[in-house]
Amino acid sequence: MIQKLCRHGDDLVLVFNREMLASFGIDEETPLQVSVTGTTVNVTPQRADDATSADRKARFERALESTLTRYEKTLRKLAE
Repeated sequence: MIQKLCRHGDDLVLVFNREMLASFGIDEETPLQVSVTGTTVNVTPQRADDATSADRKARFERALESTLTRYEKTLRKLAE
């Protein structure tokens, strides 16, 4: 689907029609995560059950610590 940006005051906006909103399962109250990778813009609904950034970081740090503890000898040998 190709869409053009619309002017809204001094800004440009991308308008999602009702059908698109319904298919995404979002409404005007849904927080959206917007990220840019190269020339691609990704818009992802932020769901209440999504892990927060702090939760992901804490899980990663626990997994890292567990891995380092479990494979310490092997990792040291590989580092030599």
